[in-house]
Amino acid sequence: MQAERAKILEMLRDGRVSVEQADQLLEALEETHVREQEVADTGPARTPQARQGGPALAGGLAQLGRTIAGQVASAFGGGRGGRANFSTTRLTRDMLARMEDGTSYANFGHLTIADDVPENLLASKISSMTNFGSVTGPENLVRLLEGRCDTNFGSFGADEEEGEEDEEKPTGPELSNLGKTVLTREHLSNMEDGTKFSNLGKLTVSHDVPAELLSKKIGEYHNLGKTYGPAALLGVLQARCPENLGTFSPTDARADGDEDE
Repeated sequence: MQAERAKILEMLRDGRVSVEQADQLLEALEETHVREQEVADTGPARTPQARQGGPALAGGLAQLGRTIAGQVASAFGGGRGGRANFSTTRLTRDMLARMEDGTSYANFGHLTIADDVPENLLASKISSMTNFGSVTGPENLVRLLEGRCDTNFGSFGADEEEGEEDEEKPTGPELSNLGKTVLTREHLSNMEDGTKFSNLGKLTVSHDVPAELLSKKIGEYHNLGKTYGPAALLGVLQARCPENLGTFSPTDARADGDEDE
């Protein structure tokens, strides 16, 4: 199960599936694991049918993957004349030159437009846009895409002027969670102040973590997965979360990790 889980998280990290798609795959994997455990507990685990759990799981995930791919392709116009970004992409002159004219573009991640992209090339290649993430770049190019965006749940922002702001921005350390982690007082105490934390898996904030410690150690929080913890502590993370494509779910003072049971 760990190997399959790691593969799904790798696909998410590489932008081959979205957060929602990865979540469906992980849930299907966990359900299959539970069924296999039930079979093992009742005894027939040694039968030939039980030993087919591996291929059955692979086939189930493959079928689910095909279904998801079909849904995505359908949403983007049947997969023809449509493109999407689920991760971090730099839209360059060469990339645009390879696109078909009148492409419909969907952005679910971080899209940056390169400085040397001609405005007329961008205008001819991207005819419409759906934005659920962030789009940055030269102001004239960002505004061009914003004007062609019929559905926007994200942000469009021009690059900062050179010097000034960028030099003042702190560049703290970066950490990420791709699996299942409990953020404890001890864990936080060993972090550097102002850490940029990205959650792509399941993160539980321990109920005994002081809010002051959490706010000191986490300078920026990107939530692309599931975050659990006491409501007061989730509020600290949400206040530091410029990007939330996942879920924040308050828990009570039960043992950490009970929400997954």
